[in-house]
Amino acid sequence: MIHIPDHIQELKSYNPGKTIEEYRAEFGFTQTAILWNNENNLGVPPKAMEAMAEAARGVNVYPDPLSANLRAKLAALNDVDADCITVENGSESILANLFKAFIQPDEHLLTSEGTFVAVYIWAKSANREARTIPLNADYAFDLDAIKAAITDKTKVVYLSNPNNPTGTMFSKRELDTFLKGIPGHVIVVVDEAYFEYATLLRGDYPDTTKLEHPQLITLRTFSKAYALAGVRLGYAVGPQRLIEALNKVRMTFAPSSVTQAAGIGALQDKRFLEQTLRLNYQAVTDFNSFFDELGVKRAETAGNFVMIDLQSAEKAESLTADLLRKGVFVRWLRAFGLPSCIRISTGLADENQYFKEVFESILKG
Repeated sequence: MIHIPDHIQELKSYNPGKTIEEYRAEFGFTQTAILWNNENNLGVPPKAMEAMAEAARGVNVYPDPLSANLRAKLAALNDVDADCITVENGSESILANLFKAFIQPDEHLLTSEGTFVAVYIWAKSANREARTIPLNADYAFDLDAIKAAITDKTKVVYLSNPNNPTGTMFSKRELDTFLKGIPGHVIVVVDEAYFEYATLLRGDYPDTTKLEHPQLITLRTFSKAYALAGVRLGYAVGPQRLIEALNKVRMTFAPSSVTQAAGIGALQDKRFLEQTLRLNYQAVTDFNSFFDELGVKRAETAGNFVMIDLQSAEKAESLTADLLRKGVFVRWLRAFGLPSCIRISTGLADENQYFKEVFESILKG
């Protein structure tokens, strides 16, 4: 019998559950608010659509393995050398590559509880340890506690800013303080999946690509503000030596030619991005006021979602189920280690309004 390694057997296969259409058939709702995956509900940027259609004509040949055109445009956007950028099938793929490129069997990754679940999954997949520090009282990364927990076997520190699923962020001043005195053997990875949203929502949000720190890698994605979740595209910015190591373990022909074209098109579609950020700013501001008026505890967010804490796992599970029956899809955060909390993504104006109506009617019984 073939032996499957224990660390793989202990993993759980991803189970997405029922589709929206299956729930629609089950409960009969006619209106929906799809607010559970932090997606961009505006649709695909028009210039990205055009670029993908053109690129599809050439999918009979392999894509550029260096993604040279896309990397050049990302280099210009971030004011860095193209050799300081790597692209992949989503920033999650780069996260997986971190374990391959840097973390040896007796070393570990250090991060927080209540952050992006893929971190723990990829650590387990690579048979590497992921050590965690609790979130602080404000649902944010406790940078002081994380720094204090670094040992000579800590190879990577993973920080999500803003954090998914809580939405909380640390400022440039806090990051600068954290980076001072970090041991030379430690790589600090800052996941900025919600960078575009955060820069508009918070004036003290740090752009880590501008820090030029020799141990710092920044992760970015096209899945959120650029609305390309379905084509899978992410990138990392960092010192050339570290980026080169990540390139050595990445898939040769990733991302696809269609995906590369989509990224280039999305970067050119500034009008779509501006519309996205404006819509999210309005939605977050509105959600904050809404929850405050109802007396619902929430975290301060810098993303395209708001996390609320109902103080009870039973209440959070029940409310999520009640919303679903009405066609409102939000994320119960049990899998993130926050069982009393729910994450609500921002959507289109009519979706946000429908969510508020249904949420308030359920809350008030």
